[in-house]
Amino acid sequence: MTFRSFQLTALLALITAPVVLRAQETTASEDERIEQLVRSEASEWYTPKDSLRVGFRVLTSGVNVRFGQLGSVHASSTIEPVSSGDRVLRTYDNGTVSVDGARSDGETDAKGSQTSTPGGRYTSTGGIDSLSYTPGLTRTWSYSTPEQATERDGYIAMSTYSATSEGASYSKKEGLSMGVELEFSHAFRKLGKRTELSFLGGLAINGINAKTAGDVRSTLHTLTDYYALPSGVTAPVTPGDTPYPYTGPSYSADGKTETTVPIGSLASAQSNTPTTGGALVHGKWQVKGAYLMVRVGPSLRTRITNSLGVSASIGLAGAYVGTHYSAIESLEIPLMNKTVVDTVTASDENKFLAGYYGDFNIEWNANEVVGLYGGVSAQKFGDYIQDMGDRNARIDLGASMGLRGGLNIKF
Repeated sequence: MTFRSFQLTALLALITAPVVLRAQETTASEDERIEQLVRSEASEWYTPKDSLRVGFRVLTSGVNVRFGQLGSVHASSTIEPVSSGDRVLRTYDNGTVSVDGARSDGETDAKGSQTSTPGGRYTSTGGIDSLSYTPGLTRTWSYSTPEQATERDGYIAMSTYSATSEGASYSKKEGLSMGVELEFSHAFRKLGKRTELSFLGGLAINGINAKTAGDVRSTLHTLTDYYALPSGVTAPVTPGDTPYPYTGPSYSADGKTETTVPIGSLASAQSNTPTTGGALVHGKWQVKGAYLMVRVGPSLRTRITNSLGVSASIGLAGAYVGTHYSAIESLEIPLMNKTVVDTVTASDENKFLAGYYGDFNIEWNANEVVGLYGGVSAQKFGDYIQDMGDRNARIDLGASMGLRGGLNIKF
């Protein structure tokens, strides 16, 4: 290279140097701008992701239960009809009529045949002046109140009591209802830089416990059998005893003479008298169980800041409900210090109810994976009827609102 060409090359380099340096500066600035833009885009809240929510929910009102057809109390025992004969023990609410026969205390021979004279007396092996067995009569019986001997002349009235409902009802609205929930969502579309549309599915479980107690008026049914006293014989009385029972066989104070007054071993007549409003029934009623709520629907999420956002969802829901209905009702027996208790075998029921839901939430993200959420929720379901014996219960999940919150995990 000649000195002249070297001078030309140097001159050209001096002329083009500012342009080259400017281009290099422009390229570096553009690279930095693009890098900042990528970081900014990456930092935006929307990125199609799956998320899992695990949390709690508290409904401000639970299930509403209407307990209906209350006040039915069955008789404490079933009285055998006269056709069953006198070889049957009959137990009433105010007395008993038991099986009688010749005794083995000196009233029978070695073969078991009666040796005493029916309607007469005999001396037992213990030296007691005893009343003989008379077919058609029984010495083994009891009654409880003096009114039984005066209801019909010449008879002892033996009664059983029951009650049937007159349509009485009680309602119970549950208070706060605690539950847990699990929810999965998938973001599938971006609506702007800060908003995304997701589809979610979730499960939630809440308990049911509605119970109440009270008194209701019902129709009183009095089934009375009348047992005849021997002609000219008055009913035995035991003054001073509390309550007023007579139990045969009975004996004198020194125990040497039997004073039993026999009655007919079979009822001579029967009556069945209903009295509207005559029964006061005390009751306790309870429906206990739980329901599993399944919900699906769209969800819209919007970022407010890098760590704070809101979301809302509305959709269809279903509730699989399982309930256990139980009741205890008791009837106060007129003129007696006694009650008839009717413990009904409880019933179980499973139902599926359709409905819908809605919720609104505030979300706080600690990082790109873990965050917290909290908000309000609402739901609406129908009702169903559960029967138990003569009673029923209308179980209404109804409309309810509440609070929800928990952990949000994105992946």
